[in-house]
Amino acid sequence: MSGPVVGRTGWTGWPGRVAVGGDALALAVDALAAYRLTRLATTDVIGEPWRRAVVDRAVAPADQPAGAVGAQAVVDGLADPPRLARLVTCRWCAGIWIAGGVVAARRLAPGVWEPIGRGLALSTVAVLLARAEAD
Repeated sequence: MSGPVVGRTGWTGWPGRVAVGGDALALAVDALAAYRLTRLATTDVIGEPWRRAVVDRAVAPADQPAGAVGAQAVVDGLADPPRLARLVTCRWCAGIWIAGGVVAARRLAPGVWEPIGRGLALSTVAVLLARAEAD
């Protein structure tokens, strides 16, 4: 019986089986990229027009709470918001789908995903460092 295979990028699994792990750097990059994409989709200011368009499509204007400006305010003001509206404003809801997309991108197009994932991961680290910095 042969042992595990260690490739150029780290652990690749047992011969003849799909790797379960991956290397630690790829996991860290993917985790930080998924976090960044989830923030972009659900809470960042730059994504608000997109979120608001989705919420406006899912919730009729007459059903929207009075005075609700942002997508999050509309969804929070509803007793039973539509699932699509909740998806674009809930980090937990969107995060699982985004993480699935990140895993698929890593698996299906690693050469394309790697620079995109690293850019998103670096963006996450830069933002977190900026928040921690005392001016």
